[in-house]
Amino acid sequence: MDSNQTTMQPQKLFTHNFIHKLRRNLTKNKGLESYSKKEFRFEAADVLINPRIQVPDLINPIMPKGKENFDFENAKIIFESYKNLTPTQATDVRMWTYLAHTSLWDYMKKRFPIEKQPLKKRGEYILEHWFIDGVSPRNLVRHGISLLWWGAYLTYDSGRKDHYELTRELFSMLDYTRTLISGTQGRNKNFSHALLEFVRENGDLFAQYKEGRVRFLMTRANYLGGYKILPDLSKKEIKEIFKKYTKEIQEIKV
Repeated sequence: MDSNQTTMQPQKLFTHNFIHKLRRNLTKNKGLESYSKKEFRFEAADVLINPRIQVPDLINPIMPKGKENFDFENAKIIFESYKNLTPTQATDVRMWTYLAHTSLWDYMKKRFPIEKQPLKKRGEYILEHWFIDGVSPRNLVRHGISLLWWGAYLTYDSGRKDHYELTRELFSMLDYTRTLISGTQGRNKNFSHALLEFVRENGDLFAQYKEGRVRFLMTRANYLGGYKILPDLSKKEIKEIFKKYTKEIQEIKV
């Protein structure tokens, strides 16, 4: 076998009982010492195997350095490693929890440094980033690893020269990941692509006050979604709707 060839193996998962036990302790701010160790300890009985998901035996994310988190680059790495996941499989909280505590343990500790949190808040902080409380879109994108996969999945476009052009835009701003892909509209690829394309295609409009202007656009989209099924429209039709708000967007100066 080529020494550079990545071998594949079935995906491992933590059991629901083990996750429940960990969560119960962290809710009481207990078990924090486990998150200060070089490796997270668990027993063989705490693990299940899903043979339907074959994954590389090694994932090498780029470690955060200073203020640079490399979220875009790591979204590509995670998505390429788990490209064959179906959306249903990608809602399995056991898998993301397992990854955060095993092969991506060092990355998680670097990306979400627990020691920087007040002692009384550390359990809550770990629960927020290492675990997923249910499979709602908002909860899935709060998890440190699940966010990267879902962000890339919803923005990957094989029809572009750069398949990850929209993924780069998504991870350029926190408001996208906090608001766009955590909402109902953003979970639709057609809608997400239309919004991200509109921002990229109107660089002058978003050259200043980008966060505020994009936030306004997403707010309007959510409002419109209340009585118009935007995801059923074509990308061109969605962008035409966005275009009607150009004057209002220009007036935003914050």
